[in-house]
Amino acid sequence: MPIHNLGYREWEGERESGSSRWTVVAGIGIRRAWQSFWLRRIAFVVWGPPLAYGVLIFLFEQVLTNNSQINADGMHDLLRLLLPAEMLPVVQVTLDGLSGADREQLLTAARPLFWKSVLLQLQRSQSIGMVVVVGLLAPSLISQDVRSRAFLLYFSRPLTRIQYICGKCATVFCYLLLTCTLPQLLLYVFAVLLSPDISVVSHTWDLPLRSMAASTAMIVPTTLLALMLSAMTVESRFATFGWFAIWIFGLAAFLVMRNLNGDTSELVLRVSFLFLLFSDLSVAILGIPSMSPHTDTQFAFVVALSVICFAVIYKKVSAPLRA
Repeated sequence: MPIHNLGYREWEGERESGSSRWTVVAGIGIRRAWQSFWLRRIAFVVWGPPLAYGVLIFLFEQVLTNNSQINADGMHDLLRLLLPAEMLPVVQVTLDGLSGADREQLLTAARPLFWKSVLLQLQRSQSIGMVVVVGLLAPSLISQDVRSRAFLLYFSRPLTRIQYICGKCATVFCYLLLTCTLPQLLLYVFAVLLSPDISVVSHTWDLPLRSMAASTAMIVPTTLLALMLSAMTVESRFATFGWFAIWIFGLAAFLVMRNLNGDTSELVLRVSFLFLLFSDLSVAILGIPSMSPHTDTQFAFVVALSVICFAVIYKKVSAPLRA
């Protein structure tokens, strides 16, 4: 057909809703990220710890089944292996309140506490993998679009800035759900299947919901923080350095302030290191007894951090369009 005979023709394919345009951005980012050798290896490695922790719950359930003399002291010894030292006094108070209780009452209260403690340990171990996954994935998502002027291609379509940001966030969410949330749900299913009877579900039915909420409280702010760093530079290596520097220098600041003989407030100490911040939030969401009086302030800090990061991303994404 001659070129001059080509013209506008009616689209014969299936029409999709305009609200799903962000999925195109997300799909491109997910496929490109999967080409990373290290990201694929990490995505498979993180599925190992849930199986190990599932065996731990299996052994715990076997002790409960075969030991009719289990008591609050025995529960405390088991929890001591999993919980941080600063949480043990509060747990001890909880278990002391069960002294003299019959076996069924003890299991109803102590079994969920043990399972929650295992989930907490899994989340704490996954935080390291989360930092690496985000560091490999997020820094290039926006910075490369700025450097290569891919904005000219994206926004020549009927794509809004919010949809573009949602697509980039969904790319990171996909891999964090794969490496953080799904392993926790797998641990719960694995633990239920290895339990001596299905009655454990009546004591632990809320754990999947709590686990997903705790993962969300960690995934959303970290994703927005990493994308903000990516949006602030055209060189992805600078964003990568900034991301890992936040965690490394946060740890250094925590270690320094902890040795200042009480001159630094506990709240500043817990917020300066993001690992501790998200750990405290997970403790609160999972419902594990804690001595921290700053949980509400920490939640407010995470919400404020997320809002600020989103505002910066939106501003940086809008800048090339105004130019």
